[in-house]
Amino acid sequence: MAELKGTAEQNGEGLSRRKWIDVLLGSSALAWLAAVVFPVLKYLTPPVEEGGAGKATLTDAQRDELKSKGFLILRIGTDRVLAIKDGDVKVKALSAKCTHEGCTVQFQAAEGLIWCACHNGKFNLDGRVLSGPPPRPLAAFAVAGDLASSVTISKPGGAA
Repeated sequence: MAELKGTAEQNGEGLSRRKWIDVLLGSSALAWLAAVVFPVLKYLTPPVEEGGAGKATLTDAQRDELKSKGFLILRIGTDRVLAIKDGDVKVKALSAKCTHEGCTVQFQAAEGLIWCACHNGKFNLDGRVLSGPPPRPLAAFAVAGDLASSVTISKPGGAA
């Protein structure tokens, strides 16, 4: 009986039970490793910036929303931008990404400040830190035009 079993394996008629289990365990370990490593690498890789996204011109609907609400959060490429109405027609634009943990900040019109709900960080309307854990002020964006005509917001540093 033992001779028959040994000759079947030697002739390549099938895998032994032990080799079959080794293959299953090995492939399971590789699949688990890929399931763990891929999301970590995806998280650590910065998002690719889309071309031509260095500035944005507000649409009529966005300008109307900015006039009525006093603020607007929009995207320029991969950046979140907080546009704030400054007076009747002027617009100020700051990064809407908190410098502490990257949460999206909110404009608090009644208090006249910008607030991060994640850890109670507070900024003034120029983006400077008033209180809380944020280590740096919010980045300012360049604004061309006003609410009476058209508004174009550009990335800081003159990137177009």
